[in-house]
Amino acid sequence: MFYPKEKSILKQLLTLFLFSTLWLTACGELEFGVETKVSSGRPEVTVVTTAVAEIPEGMVLVTVTPSAQATALAEVTATPTAVASQTPTPTATNTPTPTKEPTPTPIQLPATRAPVLPSPTPTPNWAEILIYPTVSSIVWPGESVTVEYEVRSNSAALCLAPVFTQDWTCHSAPTSGPYTLNIDSTTKTNLLLELRAFAADSEAVSSATIMLYCNEDEWFFSGPPATCPAGAPLETAAAYQRFEHGIMFWLEKGLWWEPGEMIYVLYDSPGQTFEAYPEYALPPSDAPMPEIEYDPPEGLFVPESGFGLLWRENSWIRQRLGWALIPETGFNTTAQREFTQDGAYLYLLDFEDQLIVLNFYKGTWAERSQP
Repeated sequence: MFYPKEKSILKQLLTLFLFSTLWLTACGELEFGVETKVSSGRPEVTVVTTAVAEIPEGMVLVTVTPSAQATALAEVTATPTAVASQTPTPTATNTPTPTKEPTPTPIQLPATRAPVLPSPTPTPNWAEILIYPTVSSIVWPGESVTVEYEVRSNSAALCLAPVFTQDWTCHSAPTSGPYTLNIDSTTKTNLLLELRAFAADSEAVSSATIMLYCNEDEWFFSGPPATCPAGAPLETAAAYQRFEHGIMFWLEKGLWWEPGEMIYVLYDSPGQTFEAYPEYALPPSDAPMPEIEYDPPEGLFVPESGFGLLWRENSWIRQRLGWALIPETGFNTTAQREFTQDGAYLYLLDFEDQLIVLNFYKGTWAERSQP
């Protein structure tokens, strides 16, 4: 590619060259030919000089290099065969590459201490009652009670039974309360509650009493407690004898913790205590009387039969009771028990229809008339 200024100079040189050539040719002094070659798409012009005339004096000869001459001639000569058209090579357009978003570098948090996990609670090898069972209040049959308690064990159960029986109904329970128990509407007695805790090698038991309200007709006497009895009234054969300082009762159905006969010795001493002698603690009925002659004062008596055996063999009883005031009397009586949070009670009628109340927990007794 030539710039405008270079083209102007080239045209001047070419004009001078042609002028000189025509002038020499006219003089017959110069012969030349033009041989055109096309190679690689670009024409090449070779100037062949066959004769060189003498240059007149005063003529300036300008020498042009072959390549420049060929280029200049190609610019001037309009010969179709001498000029080769060249298709411009399209310039490759650089497509902008989209800028890739930089991958965010994760933030490295400083190392923290591993959380301390709670150690599993070890399985206890033995059962232990931590809080003894207590009930919320006195309720009526058909209602429910809430039991508070706590044990350390693998499992626990709450069991109910009418007092003085082994008719247990157990409910699986968690190892700590509160826990609600429903009371059957047909229940007519106070209930014994047992908390039972079980572990791999042991069992722990604690008891309480569930007090129920009952109507008066559940009792055999008037003016009874507001709570339920420990069972229905029981008719039993009995014997009764008064002494100088107390009373002896024999009950065929002793209404003790175990079934069987029972002798109760009631003392008139301050505090009015009593002692209970179950069947297994009584002298055999066929045992011989001790060979001791007792001479009671006039109008007083030495006890006979079972009362006599116990009175003769036990000086403690003999000294505390004294002589009998009346002979032994047999009769039938009605007795009924009550079981409360404070203990167990026995109600029975004596030979004169006086109500006798025995408190098993305190070991005391009282006599009162019925309202």
